[in-house]
Amino acid sequence: MRSPREVSVDGEPTLQIYTVTVDTETIVGQDDHSASLSESADAPPSSNAKEFHGKEERGQWGNRAQFFLSCVGQSVGIGNVWRFPYLAYQNGGGAFLIPYFIILFMVGKPLYCMELALGQYCSLGPWSLFKRMCPLGAGVGVAMCVTATIVCIYYNVLMSYTVFYTAAVLKSIFMAESLPWDVCDEAWATEHCFVRSTLNLSLTEEVGVPVVRFFQQNDSFTGRMQPSPEQYFERYVIQSSTKEMDYTLNEPGGVIWQLALCLIFSWAVVFFCLYKGIQSSGKAVYFTSTFPFVILLVLMVRGVLLDGAVEGIIFLFKPQWDRLLDVTVWRSAAAQVFFSLSVAQGPLIMFGSYNKFRMKVYKDAMIVCSLDTVTSIIASVVIFSVLGNLAHQLDVPISSVAKGGPGLAFIAYPEALSKLPIPHLWAVLFFFMLFLLGLDSEFGLLEGSLTALHDEYPSLRSKKALVTGIACSICFLLALPCVTHGGLYVIDLMDTYGGGFAIILIAFFEILAVFWAYGMKRLQHNLDFMMKYKPSIYFRSCWVVIAPLILLFIFIYTMADYKPFATNDPDGKYPKWADGVGWLLALASIAQIPLWAVYNLVKQPGPTWRQKLWQASQPTTEWGPSAQEDRDAELSFYGMPIHYGRQSITTENDVMEMDVGKPYRQNGAVDLRPESRIFSEAYSYRLSGLDNPAFTQIN
Repeated sequence: MRSPREVSVDGEPTLQIYTVTVDTETIVGQDDHSASLSESADAPPSSNAKEFHGKEERGQWGNRAQFFLSCVGQSVGIGNVWRFPYLAYQNGGGAFLIPYFIILFMVGKPLYCMELALGQYCSLGPWSLFKRMCPLGAGVGVAMCVTATIVCIYYNVLMSYTVFYTAAVLKSIFMAESLPWDVCDEAWATEHCFVRSTLNLSLTEEVGVPVVRFFQQNDSFTGRMQPSPEQYFERYVIQSSTKEMDYTLNEPGGVIWQLALCLIFSWAVVFFCLYKGIQSSGKAVYFTSTFPFVILLVLMVRGVLLDGAVEGIIFLFKPQWDRLLDVTVWRSAAAQVFFSLSVAQGPLIMFGSYNKFRMKVYKDAMIVCSLDTVTSIIASVVIFSVLGNLAHQLDVPISSVAKGGPGLAFIAYPEALSKLPIPHLWAVLFFFMLFLLGLDSEFGLLEGSLTALHDEYPSLRSKKALVTGIACSICFLLALPCVTHGGLYVIDLMDTYGGGFAIILIAFFEILAVFWAYGMKRLQHNLDFMMKYKPSIYFRSCWVVIAPLILLFIFIYTMADYKPFATNDPDGKYPKWADGVGWLLALASIAQIPLWAVYNLVKQPGPTWRQKLWQASQPTTEWGPSAQEDRDAELSFYGMPIHYGRQSITTENDVMEMDVGKPYRQNGAVDLRPESRIFSEAYSYRLSGLDNPAFTQIN
């Protein structure tokens, strides 16, 4: 395949070079470097310690288990236990599951596998990855980081709720009292509060500590009955309603100092788990990723044994077919898939980037996706069992037995805990579990953005603790509106726009950048070389056609059927300006895509916009595996540098050759190595049929 020969170029010293023949074309290379090239794809596994550009060493997972459990912890989080059940309840139960599973298998799983593999291939965070792979799509990586940060801000507020509940239960244990939500305390309860266990007793009868505050038989009441856990959450924890007033987004009230303290504690834990990077978070996941499954299984077994639980489970799985025509159901399902799996937000790319180069990551991806779905179903069974039991006792439809929305989980789960033996113990374990679930996801969301920053500015890696501390402090300050009396409405707004609309559009442009600009064929070659994996027709068709069409359909249909928050808010909790703020949140991430595309397009060399557009859509010279030995091995495997990036031409004096069988120069320096990729751009220009006057033939 190679034969050494001597050449002399314009008086330069004679060099040993070799030629590699691919079909009828020849590529030129320097002999001393060629000796290190592997002749086959079976190059030995390499560490990514020595990077292509000599940057400070990146970290790596201690072992495969740390990577796998980190992915489990990221995907199996509060989104499964908190978000999935309330979206299912809000969108018709089984009617929500149908689009959810369609989008999961046609969009979620394929993108999950792709993001992990791409991160592993180049050992980069999302920003640097897209900047090098397809400069025109660099904004996709930036948009992912912005979205992850927005989700990070309100996600930790949910964790602070769990801290509050845990502290309240520990206090009740110390004071030898019942669970705090098992009573209608006069300090926060209204006359509409009732304790479910004493619902059918007389008004004067006492059963231990709990006392009935309201009856279904009270004919003078025309409003909705509220179980004590619901009033406890609304009137004591988040204090969205008090005896004096009901707070709204227009009148959010002040910061609730108890929740603010819990929020400080949550961010402090996140900081101490991340300040050393994956070396610290990787060890934490051994416990944080496995313990929650034990608690959920216990709650599920207890839930399905409740009276009326079967009706609740039927509501979960039986579709309301007319709701399938509602685009809101499809948009909510798509948002939940991305939110739960963390697709199009950056953490998956970050997790993959810390893998060893040869790891067969696609196997882990499929297992994690399956665990994520199973966890969502288990959590929903727990919630709907409790709702079925409540509907059975009140003799009302399940669809109207409780308020939907973000607070549903903090109402139904405490109700289920009250029915377990030794409820105080299970309550502490459950809310500790919720905190751990949120902590895992918070690791990935924040570390994904920090990794992107460190990859772009490697000098910051030596200041990891300082950068992490600053990021946590800023996020805490931005989260303070979420712990006001109207904070739950702020969370709902951020979740709908910052974590819903935006992610769908980012995923669409991610697909365009990877599979249409970079190309399906290139990605197949990368995967084949890296882990000897050839994507099936299922993956290829989903990546290239099915996924983008589904996402585009959902987004266009959503925009056509768009209704502002205020229109669907009979209680007046959301003012008209709320949607404007929501769209600003969405644009904070979405706008990064066109802005960076225009910037990278304008900065490209070339006399015509057609050439600029072509160059901006091609990989840069820095694209490829991080370790030099892996770059060399891949180059040897394919025999041509076209699989790497182009070499940027900075001036019209840059000289290249078009004959592939002769040496060439650039900027007056002789460079005969094919892995330098100087040849690549000339070769690619010729394939594309474009002419560039900056390319001058050397005779």
